[in-house]
Amino acid sequence: MQKTLSIRSVSFPLLALLGALTSCATPTKMRSGWATEPASFEASTAASSGAVSRPQDMMPDLSQIHPKTMITLGAAFGDQTLEVNNGTGILARSTSAQRFRLRAEHYFESGLGLFFEGYTGTADDIDDDLMIVGNPSSSLDSSGFFLAAAYRATVDDDFRLPVRFGPFIQTTDQDNSLFADGAIERQTIGIRLSAEPEVILMQSNRNGKISEFTAFGEVRAGAGPTDVKDNVDSEEGYSFTIDYEFGLRYKFGFGLLTSLSWVGSKYHVGATESYNNTVFFGLDDDFRGLMLTAGFRF
Repeated sequence: MQKTLSIRSVSFPLLALLGALTSCATPTKMRSGWATEPASFEASTAASSGAVSRPQDMMPDLSQIHPKTMITLGAAFGDQTLEVNNGTGILARSTSAQRFRLRAEHYFESGLGLFFEGYTGTADDIDDDLMIVGNPSSSLDSSGFFLAAAYRATVDDDFRLPVRFGPFIQTTDQDNSLFADGAIERQTIGIRLSAEPEVILMQSNRNGKISEFTAFGEVRAGAGPTDVKDNVDSEEGYSFTIDYEFGLRYKFGFGLLTSLSWVGSKYHVGATESYNNTVFFGLDDDFRGLMLTAGFRF
């Protein structure tokens, strides 16, 4: 009997000590911060802390970084200069002028695309600088169209280089109330090449919507045969065009595109070949001005 009591008196303290050591070695959520929490507790804690519910910026795809479609309307205000070589000297004059331009461009998955541009311009009182007796009314109206195949030759994170190539039409209508045979119309149909590098200075992404600030420049040249005529005579010649533009663009996240740029163009028409015993003198028609543009890029 005494032996039994002695075994119990020893075994109970040993069991108590073993249980204490076991409870210390087993992690619980009450004793340690790294213990595994129940899934329901984790979800409720994350939701209450806002860690999961806070929206994250969506990663944009390439079509958002470099949108495929652009449609813009532009208005330019500047000076129109007209120089005519009459065989004995150059008659130069200039006046204020304005131009209005529509552009549309779209690229396909292959990187190839289509580009269209149309513009119209007016320059009233173009001959006032000649100080003609009687101060006759005069004007120079111009218009043009450019339809091209386009290709983005270089596209990376901060640079674009569209190249465009295709036919164009350039037309001017020079009028003066003293012209006995009516207004002189010049029309060129030719081929034009254009390149427009654009550098992305800043780009931000908010919920997958891209806004950006860019600097761009465009240079293009074209050439082709020209018909020159008035109400009586019609002759043929040859012409070339040189155009340039450089400026800054800003695109809002919802697609609105605005730009401010300096534009210039030269339309050179050589003297006609005089197939019908009539010569129309050569002409240089230059425009320079500031252009404001608005539209969408998406």
